[in-house]
Amino acid sequence: MSSLVKYSRIICFLMVFTAFSACKKDKQTEVEIEKPTLKSDKVIKTLVFKASKNPILVNDVSTEIKGDTIYASAFAGTDISSLIPEFSYDGVKIAVANTDQVTNVTPNDFTKLVTYEVTAEDQTKKSYVVKFSDNGISALYINTNNIAIESKDIYVTGSIKIVSNFKDVVFDGKTEIKGRGNSTWGMPKKPYRIKLDKKASLLGMSESKNWVLLANYADKSLMRNEIAFVASKASGLVFTVNSRYVEVYLNGVYNGNYLLTEQVKEGSNQVDVENGGYLLEEDGFAEGEPVYFRTQQGMPITIKYPDEKITQPQRDYIVDHVQKFENALFAANFTDPAVGYRKYFDVDSYVNYYIVNEVMGNPDAFWSTYLYKKANDDKIYTGPVWDFDISISNDDRLGDITNKLMLDAGFDPKMWVKRLMQDPAFRQKIRLRWNELKPKMQTLPATASLLEKKLAVSQVRNFTRWNILNTRVYREVQLAGSYAGEVAYLKNVLTNHINWLDTKFNGPDYQ
Repeated sequence: MSSLVKYSRIICFLMVFTAFSACKKDKQTEVEIEKPTLKSDKVIKTLVFKASKNPILVNDVSTEIKGDTIYASAFAGTDISSLIPEFSYDGVKIAVANTDQVTNVTPNDFTKLVTYEVTAEDQTKKSYVVKFSDNGISALYINTNNIAIESKDIYVTGSIKIVSNFKDVVFDGKTEIKGRGNSTWGMPKKPYRIKLDKKASLLGMSESKNWVLLANYADKSLMRNEIAFVASKASGLVFTVNSRYVEVYLNGVYNGNYLLTEQVKEGSNQVDVENGGYLLEEDGFAEGEPVYFRTQQGMPITIKYPDEKITQPQRDYIVDHVQKFENALFAANFTDPAVGYRKYFDVDSYVNYYIVNEVMGNPDAFWSTYLYKKANDDKIYTGPVWDFDISISNDDRLGDITNKLMLDAGFDPKMWVKRLMQDPAFRQKIRLRWNELKPKMQTLPATASLLEKKLAVSQVRNFTRWNILNTRVYREVQLAGSYAGEVAYLKNVLTNHINWLDTKFNGPDYQ
């Protein structure tokens, strides 16, 4: 019996030992086959194009990563066909078209979409597409075979090519080019007048042979003229020049950010006076023009069209007609709707012109005013607006224009507008029209913010080329020292001036 018990105990011990051993072995096996967890991280954290690694760049080009798209904004005209990025990422490797990429080493052609593929430890992948943008500002190349443009009178022959989106040639043609402007022609960054060999639509604007490149050298915001054109279109003036920002290269050398505009000129898509009409200008510089006259009150008038080809009968007619208007304006019964100045003068267009120039605080509002007369219409119309470089407190002769009317502070000759203001009906028309236009005019500071964003890349290159942000180059009232400061100053003056005008136009002076 004792032997049986003993034997049973041995059997039980062996069974327990075997089970324990098997369990221990199973645990050892489990430990032996367990594999490490592989990471699934596959993220591009940063990507930038350093000027130090890309000699073609003047400044670093930063990017913005949104989802699986990497946005880069570069300067128009930049050769982006072989750029080297600096990047950081989480993952085991990064490749483009199965070619491994090395930060600050591997170049790619960014004239087309480039896809970066990041591989994680677990071999999962994520793709990022790099998209370059030029902020909608095209490059305009002028080639004169290195012949200098030294005159406002003598054209130089050459060619113009416009490139958009870094590679799309949207215009390529022959041209003549000369200088333009009065005080602006004496500045280092020159404005130009372009005459193509045949009519063409540039960057979506109406077909024309005649174009202008505004340098905006004395306007460090680069946007006063453009804001004025926006205000003009909002006012309802019949014709406002169209415009586009461009980056100008002259004979292969970058010359800065310019505003390409239609020229103020007669034409079916411009000032429509070609068939028997006249384009005129109240012009403080009239004596320097080929065809001009003075009225009996001393108003200087330049005849812009017909110009040098004007016949004596044509000249006699328009001189006589303008004098009829002036005589009616200064007559005792000048306010009479039937026989007074309204018989020869379109009040609505002048009121729109006047409001735009008061909003912009333009000292030259009456020094230079475009007028036109259509065939078979006795009335003289006003417009288009032009030349706003020194507006919005950018002329130290006027100083801060926030609480000033150009009617008082603007430059002479002002004999016509002063007389118009003696007509209560005219003043009241300004008040009524202002209250109609006010909501649109109050959006102009926001327009400045949009233009600041549009010019963000361009202004850096422009002020690298022209290092003037801390230099007074003409009549500037203040020096902000930075582009952001210049725009902030403009927006502040414009906002406060519009608010002041609202009180003024709705006050007793315009009753």
